Amino acid sequence: MNTIERRITFSLCLIVAALTASRANSQMVSPSVDKPDQPFSYFSAPTDEIGVMDAEAATEVTPEGYLRTGFGELMFFSGPELRPTHVRIRTLEDGHLPIMHYQFSQNGVAYRFTLFAATLDGKAEGTLVNFIRITMKNEGEQPNRAILATGMRYDAPNNTGAAHGDNRFDRPREGKVPGNYRQIGETFNPAWLYSFTPGSFLRDGRLLYEFPSGYASRGWTMHGRYNYPQDIAKPQRLTVDPTVPVGIVTYSRLLQPAEEYTLDFKMPVVPASDTAALDAATFDAAHAQVTAFWNRILAEGMQITLPEQKPVDTFYTNLVYDLIARDHIGPDYIQTVNKLHYHEFYLRDGADIVHSYDVTGYPQIAAQDLAFFAKSQKPDGNFLSQPQQYDGWGEAVWGYSQHYRITHDKAFAEWAIPQIGRAVQWLKQARAADPLHIMPASDVRDNEFVPGHLTGYNFLALSGLSLAIPMAQQTGHPDLASAWQAEYNDYRQAFLKVLDQRTKEENGYIPPALDGQKGGFDWGNLLAVVPEPTLSSRDPRVAATLKATQAKYAEGIMTYANGEFLHHYLTIKNTMTETIRGDQEQATKELYALLLHTSSTHAGFEFAILPWGDRNFQDNLAPHGWFAAEYRTLLRTMLVREDGNQLHLLSVISPDWIGQGKTISVTQAPTYFGSVAFQLTQPSADEADLALTTNFAPHSTDAPSAIVVHLPWFMQIQSAEANGHSIHATDGQLILPADTKAVRLHWSMRADAPKMSYQKTVDDYKAEYARRYAILMHGSAQ
Repeated sequence: MNTIERRITFSLCLIVAALTASRANSQMVSPSVDKPDQPFSYFSAPTDEIGVMDAEAATEVTPEGYLRTGFGELMFFSGPELRPTHVRIRTLEDGHLPIMHYQFSQNGVAYRFTLFAATLDGKAEGTLVNFIRITMKNEGEQPNRAILATGMRYDAPNNTGAAHGDNRFDRPREGKVPGNYRQIGETFNPAWLYSFTPGSFLRDGRLLYEFPSGYASRGWTMHGRYNYPQDIAKPQRLTVDPTVPVGIVTYSRLLQPAEEYTLDFKMPVVPASDTAALDAATFDAAHAQVTAFWNRILAEGMQITLPEQKPVDTFYTNLVYDLIARDHIGPDYIQTVNKLHYHEFYLRDGADIVHSYDVTGYPQIAAQDLAFFAKSQKPDGNFLSQPQQYDGWGEAVWGYSQHYRITHDKAFAEWAIPQIGRAVQWLKQARAADPLHIMPASDVRDNEFVPGHLTGYNFLALSGLSLAIPMAQQTGHPDLASAWQAEYNDYRQAFLKVLDQRTKEENGYIPPALDGQKGGFDWGNLLAVVPEPTLSSRDPRVAATLKATQAKYAEGIMTYANGEFLHHYLTIKNTMTETIRGDQEQATKELYALLLHTSSTHAGFEFAILPWGDRNFQDNLAPHGWFAAEYRTLLRTMLVREDGNQLHLLSVISPDWIGQGKTISVTQAPTYFGSVAFQLTQPSADEADLALTTNFAPHSTDAPSAIVVHLPWFMQIQSAEANGHSIHATDGQLILPADTKAVRLHWSMRADAPKMSYQKTVDDYKAEYARRYAILMHGSAQ
């Protein structure tokens, strides 16, 4: 969670959290929102964004399906009453491209929407335009009239007292320095002058949106005063507030059975003065451009095939979300969290996003992002993106070092090492002045939300420093490597001394802070094993912390603020630790719980949703870029991961992925040892073939000492062969030579194997939610 100046303050959140459970749960959404014939979306009021990679802005698709920029909101109306449309379920083209579809039926007519964003010249800095196609089809057996209208309002109403509409974000906002929160836009002005041309609606002479010919009527507002005709011949100032739609264009056509009627609209993200290029742009050409671009980007990285589509679509879609969140401004590539209310750079989010790029095949994008990290290094050597948030030190040093570890890019290392050297000097001085000789205490009241020496800041710093040492050694800096090793050893000893004392007081649980104080929320204390193992995954304190935090789960995922809120991506710290520990069943359960809590467009969220509540994150808008990166890294970790000098495959797989005719495959997977590909095919229920393709030489120093294939906990192994030779499993693992190319397995499903899948998780959740809703509405006796 990030410092939040732009949304409801945390103190208010705690006031809300302090409400009684009965009152909190009195806000639920009717289970009827989850239609059995539609994809499942966890959120009752989902938000999406459409945009292009590296542009300075993007467009929110609101819970209703409207298009919101920093300048206004394009609305849609339908039917003879011209009621505002509201469609909750959206899908993506091909399951993962940022081309959004939704539809609804009214009076026998199906209204199908397609929305996406493209620049007119195909470049990130070009004019960014939203393209909208609406196709209306008569689905009945008699003539039916299709009626559709469009209009622009500045903002939606709100029920929270916020300065913006519900499930929206602040705009405009100007960042003081690159990376600060910013939103292009303009403040509402009651003196705006509105006008029409035959094909467009303008405000102060700048085009808000273009509409096609064939309309039935145009008007300043939905209704004229006393129903008098509206004269749109001359520009006019309108007496309207920010929530009133203006520039209404209405279409009405009687359709014969099966007849279709298509309308294309264009909405520049920034109102346009010069419209020649916009006028010439077509929906189909822009659609082809966007499709080709994203298919090329997706093809460059790690490829995953599973028998279940949801986890795969979520993997690909969330790469797109992180790339749309990135800004290219001048020489800088600035990785933000989303283009909505988290349009800001944070070292901690950014480091995990960069890591996700690196381990899934996008090292050039990662390097571009890392170049901006240097701007967060202060004159004293510390890395900070927000005051006192000392996790930035470890995240920056780790971000640099993990990039080198997987790319072996010595030119990058030579650029990064001087920065790390200054950072280590700051660390030595800060530790020397600290009474515990660890990372200094802070009081930022975010994440752990407790003052003191934060455990996670130290886990992260040790993770970063541990990787910087071999980078210095391997790039010809033995003196630095030796000095950094000495600093690491002294730091780790001081930290473990404090940690040992605190965990003894907590029955093994690793607390959020290290000063003996009570309180604080679980956050960085979940980082003992990831991103790098400060403690062994089998350390009893790791197990105790997993047990304590899993006891706080609700709806299968982590909670925050003493259990008051669900927290989506925080869960993944535990899930990755479980994957490394070999807690396969629990990790699988959490994978499905994470997927459950996404939208039908595979977007993740942060927090602000009450357990078993109304499933509304309010202004904490999705998609969230930290979830996006963490999920991609998690799925990669489950299928391909490194552990020391070993390469591990198939650490966690679902029972739903095993069975006759099913295939699990990974290609173009970068690892510390080189690229890896494998395919697990299952010609019958009791046999499987694993084919491996690697690019490391069997006896090179970069090759792993062994390939470890994990056997699913729900399968009973009868025999295994590697390269034609019999091999025995040890503790559920096959430990293979690095040159292994083929493995044959003979196995059978255990009789007690659980039934687990995304769809079963959804069905179980909907049943439980409906049960709780019935109790709320009718009492526990029902």
